[in-house]
Amino acid sequence: MAGCYEVVGAPMGGSVDLYIYEKAGAETFFATHDALEGKPRVSVYLDKLLEVPEVVSLAGIRRQAAHSVLHGSLEYYIVTFPKDLVRAMKQYRLSQSYANTVLYGTAMAAKEYQVTRVLYKKNFADDQVVYATYMLEPSNEEALAWELASRNTLERILYLSATVRDISCAVPLTIDGRFGADIREHIEKRIACVTPPYQSMIRKVIYERFSLLGIDTLENIGLTTKFFVEEIIDAELGG
Repeated sequence: MAGCYEVVGAPMGGSVDLYIYEKAGAETFFATHDALEGKPRVSVYLDKLLEVPEVVSLAGIRRQAAHSVLHGSLEYYIVTFPKDLVRAMKQYRLSQSYANTVLYGTAMAAKEYQVTRVLYKKNFADDQVVYATYMLEPSNEEALAWELASRNTLERILYLSATVRDISCAVPLTIDGRFGADIREHIEKRIACVTPPYQSMIRKVIYERFSLLGIDTLENIGLTTKFFVEEIIDAELGG
């Protein structure tokens, strides 16, 4: 973390709270970042950390440090509903809890994309490639989840939102001439369980629409939500 701060910059507010837990409990990932108490906080779960290759764990912790630099205040976690999602809620009568889930996915996608882009520009590309490759590894659980979600339109939309979120960390790496093609290939493997029309939706969001993202996180959250509403929610519910 200290090495990341030396290159990327200091965490918001000048310091970060680091919590190290022996066991993860309900948490499924080995390291997380939040700022729900008003300052950046990184939590590391040792049992989960020891389950992944060391380079992946180090890259993941570096990502949490970068989050504390870029998103280390409450405004990035208590986000005003983007107007495009408000419109979709009214137009398609989506519940507040459902819209919250969509916004969580699109906001995470925006932040994960930005973290990778910054680390890539700061010459942390090699370990982020390993991290992205690991995160993109397809699983039987994902295929089963799609099989179940695809039967219901609203569940299908949430699955696609989670997929875009999970892929977003890899997207900035696809432009690199050394490993970009390999990352694209891994993305294709990750979405292979999804039927072709929905693969096309995902590709349009991550390759065409994400290229419009800038450096302002809150604007990016609004944009990723707009992209998702227009390309997926409207396509699915607009008739």
